[in-house]
Amino acid sequence: MNFSTFLKGEAGLWNASLIGTTAGSLVINALALVMGINVAFPHLLYIPVVIGAYRHPRQGLILSAGIGAVYLALVMVLTAGNSSIILESVVRVAVLVFIGWLISTLSSRLRSQEELYRGLFDNSEAGSILICVENGQRIVEEVNWSAAHLLERTVSDLRGAPLTTFMGEDIERGLFVRLAEEGKIYAEETVFMTASGRVQHVLVSLAALPGGRSIITCVDITRRVSAEDALLTANIKLHLLSRISSDHLNRTVDRIIETLDSAPRESFDAKTTTLLETIRNLVWNLARQLFLTESYQDLGSSPPEWIGVQDALDYTDLSGAGKNISVRMWTERLEVYADPLFRNVIGHLIENSIRHGSRVRNIIVTYREIPGALELFVEDDGIGIPEEKKETIFEYDSGQHAGLGLFICRQIIAVTGMTISEMGQPGKGAQFVIRIPEGDWRIEGRGEDAPPFSLPSEDTSPEDTSAFARELISAEFPIANALWVDYHDTHGDPVTDRIFAAFAGGEAVSLARCRHHPDGLEVDAVFTPVKFRGHGYAHLTVHALIEACGKEMLYMHSVLNLTEFYGKYGFIPIREDELPPTIRDRFAFAGGQLEGANVQPMKREPSP
Repeated sequence: MNFSTFLKGEAGLWNASLIGTTAGSLVINALALVMGINVAFPHLLYIPVVIGAYRHPRQGLILSAGIGAVYLALVMVLTAGNSSIILESVVRVAVLVFIGWLISTLSSRLRSQEELYRGLFDNSEAGSILICVENGQRIVEEVNWSAAHLLERTVSDLRGAPLTTFMGEDIERGLFVRLAEEGKIYAEETVFMTASGRVQHVLVSLAALPGGRSIITCVDITRRVSAEDALLTANIKLHLLSRISSDHLNRTVDRIIETLDSAPRESFDAKTTTLLETIRNLVWNLARQLFLTESYQDLGSSPPEWIGVQDALDYTDLSGAGKNISVRMWTERLEVYADPLFRNVIGHLIENSIRHGSRVRNIIVTYREIPGALELFVEDDGIGIPEEKKETIFEYDSGQHAGLGLFICRQIIAVTGMTISEMGQPGKGAQFVIRIPEGDWRIEGRGEDAPPFSLPSEDTSPEDTSAFARELISAEFPIANALWVDYHDTHGDPVTDRIFAAFAGGEAVSLARCRHHPDGLEVDAVFTPVKFRGHGYAHLTVHALIEACGKEMLYMHSVLNLTEFYGKYGFIPIREDELPPTIRDRFAFAGGQLEGANVQPMKREPSP
């Protein structure tokens, strides 16, 4: 590198400053020493040391040591070996070298960070645009190649250009108003205008920086948007074609049924009548399959949403249950993130039990939490499903004219990564288990990400006036707290508790709680006020709790005179040391002698 190149451009100005200040400060100090002045002027040496260490951090220590060495040589020559002045100069040189080393180190680190961020900025696949404000207008201060390529411009063309060069004024105003309110914007879909006038769909993020700056990062999603539009158009056309075909098929089915109904049965022999009845049943099966197909033809056309599982009852035809089949759902607080048709899935499973489960008297819907997932159970006490058919029932057309419904049910829940299987015992009932991944389920009232439900209407009882039990939602916990005033002033916590209440005459008359501990579930706070005792309300609440929570191991501390009562629900006595630690610690007052405190530890094995 020749000397003219060394002094060219911005770097040349810095190099010239370094040479000039070094020479100037040393000459001035030499003249001062000749005149016998050895104070004040040595401070000028800090200037070239700072410049050199900042601009050339790798050579900063050498530069500062060199300047110090020249100065020390001048002192030794021009002061005739004055020891006190030489000692003072040595200290000053040491300070110069330390300052040079410190500034070099800090400059090296700063430069490394600048190079790192510059590398990330320049080489990122995402477009990056640094924005500043000049004269009240937002302009591009810096831009990387990806953003320039996206906008069909060069980097130099975009530097200094107003933001409205590629962004509409309304879009710019809307984004920066939101930025001022929220501090940052993530993954916002918008449009940019390229140099050729083409609309570019982009996903942008926007963040505020110090000094009134802001940075935009953007990713081209034009192809994705085009594909989505094409898919939507195709879906609309397919939907129309499906609707037309379905209408024609339904009209044909209706005409076949009308024809069969109008046939004079008395004019046919027994064999012909049997054949006509078989045809009629086949046509009705076809009609039902058409209905199922129409019900689920919009699968995936709407985005997933949070759905209250209990709401599925509103989508379930219970007319076939009559008074002989009891349907009990213990999912009052459970929500799942699923396709809107998920409600129909639960309804279809319940209707299947009513329609096909001979001997069915009880249909129960409940759930349990397991590591990384939640299992939702829909089970009955009918004849169950043979082992060899447990998987084939979910296939298209299982041969029993119900496979289409279960086949589509599996497709619906698969939209958000759920799975379904049949785990019942043949001869004891069917049990459908829906496995819901972590993050796709929540219990209302447990936290900010699971907001509480609003209070239900006042009339929550069945049409008849008999007592019934249900789980309380978090907004109803004050009802339990008021009833528990006479039971150690117990209070429920929506984060850890599930509370079950028996209702009679429009009011809560008995309570039971299932509390979640880090190492197990505890049953406690089973309480019926004195004025409501003697009517079996405690049995009602405990039975509800067992049905709702009994898929997991349950622990409790029973007073001695109630162990027989809880034994009816599957609880057995255990030793104190068999209790999980956090549950055992609640009764630490007994000093390890629960029996002496009139308390018996008990547990209940999970229901199959």
